[in-house]
Amino acid sequence: MNESRVVFRGLVRGWWIVLLALAVALAVAWWLTGRETPVYSAEAFLVVTPSSEVETNEELLDAIEALERRTVVATFARLPRAPATKLRAAERLGLEPREVRSYWVGGSVVPSTNVVRIEVQGPEAARAAELANAVAAATRREARRLYRIYSLREMAAAEPPRRPVRPDLRRNLAVAAVLGLFVGLVVAVGAELARGMARG
Repeated sequence: MNESRVVFRGLVRGWWIVLLALAVALAVAWWLTGRETPVYSAEAFLVVTPSSEVETNEELLDAIEALERRTVVATFARLPRAPATKLRAAERLGLEPREVRSYWVGGSVVPSTNVVRIEVQGPEAARAAELANAVAAATRREARRLYRIYSLREMAAAEPPRRPVRPDLRRNLAVAAVLGLFVGLVVAVGAELARGMARG
């Protein structure tokens, strides 16, 4: 009961401390977020299918069976991550390797599908989308070279993202608000405890 009274009195007398801590936390989060370099993410999707060069039903069945084992799709998903693929994509765009050094390229398989997701993250939205599409084209060519009986077809081209994936201002402000309220509450209650000890 005494502890509840201390907390209540701390909030009543130190409400301004709580508000001040909240305002400072929000201001710091907003300032730090504004100083971060935006990172944009663009995605392109390719679907793995048997190639039109498959001539016999036996080859077609073998190709489909291999796809069901997921090893072929997993192999294709690793191609976008290869440094050579990124370099070929840069050449396709007429860019120097140093111009795409700050861009991260990844590849993964969409769960329970034969779809390969190519993701590119970097500081410019338009270039991230261009690079994702160029990586997709380079991946298709390399896959064709490795496996004649499969082809990668474009399912969805990457488009310039409207918003960055990082920093997330809303999330940062939400975390700052929680921390600010907590610190303000601790300081206000601590001040009340100190006053009680001084009187005692």
